Amino acid sequence: MLNKKTLVYPQLPKAGLGNRLLVWARAILFAQMNDIPVIEPNWSNFSLGPYLRGESDKRYYRQFFDNKIYLSKINYWLAILNRAQLHYNWEISQINPYDFSIKRKDHHVFIFNQLPHWSDLFRDLKNNQPLIKQKLFLTIKPDILKEIDKRSAPEIGVHIRRGDFKQLKVEDDFAKFGNARTPLEWFITTIEAIRATARYNVPVTIFSDGYEQELFTILKLPEVKLAERAPSICDLLTLSKSKLLIASSGSTFSSWASYLGQCPTLWHPAHFHSGVFGDDIGHLVYEGGYDPCSMFTPSLLVKNIEARFHQ
Repeated sequence: MLNKKTLVYPQLPKAGLGNRLLVWARAILFAQMNDIPVIEPNWSNFSLGPYLRGESDKRYYRQFFDNKIYLSKINYWLAILNRAQLHYNWEISQINPYDFSIKRKDHHVFIFNQLPHWSDLFRDLKNNQPLIKQKLFLTIKPDILKEIDKRSAPEIGVHIRRGDFKQLKVEDDFAKFGNARTPLEWFITTIEAIRATARYNVPVTIFSDGYEQELFTILKLPEVKLAERAPSICDLLTLSKSKLLIASSGSTFSSWASYLGQCPTLWHPAHFHSGVFGDDIGHLVYEGGYDPCSMFTPSLLVKNIEARFHQ
């Protein structure tokens, strides 16, 4: 640590849980690397959008998290009163105490409030999964963790993101749209391909912020059920326990489930940019684009399916 007047502050954006966790995790990793105390995050920035759009997740997360492991926000305001030097979104590395921009002030606050570039969201986090997972579980309230422990781990977990993602028209090309709803047809054909490799109807659990009538075509498949409604953090951690995960393109919620669970993860190939796995498991567990209608099943994915769903 530079000195006792140095702080890290995760200034979380008005966004969904996955995006907030990305900002939080980068701040936590930076603080750990430099032995700097962390100011309590604000998990409950109010946003009107989810109410206007009728989303089930209103993005109010304070009741899930315990801030006892952090310093009170008053320490941040005291640092501001002492004219602390503010550093925004510093590189995730150890600080050079002889850096001129550091030496010229006694009080410093390192503020993290920006998402990393969409092309590699977990760039600095990939090889630090054990630390980030440990810190996250220390942050979540014990009663929430107990509720998660009561839920069954999915065989195949499927995350179908709806919410504020755009519903494409039949004539639209999914590959040309960002933040668009992954076609239900892709989820269905992917489930069928996995089951064909496993040679039986592996049970599927759907996690979605959509409504049951929107998911009718996939829910009518055999051995497919919709997970009971639960707080988003419960769904995220339960989804992370899946033996295999089918993700929603563009969803950081899906990315976090994959990152925490380190389970084989399938994405629509039109929007797979970079993975979330570290070097230690990237060659052992499949993650990547997969479309059974246009490509052969990768050999690593076949091995993962056979190992996890062997009867």
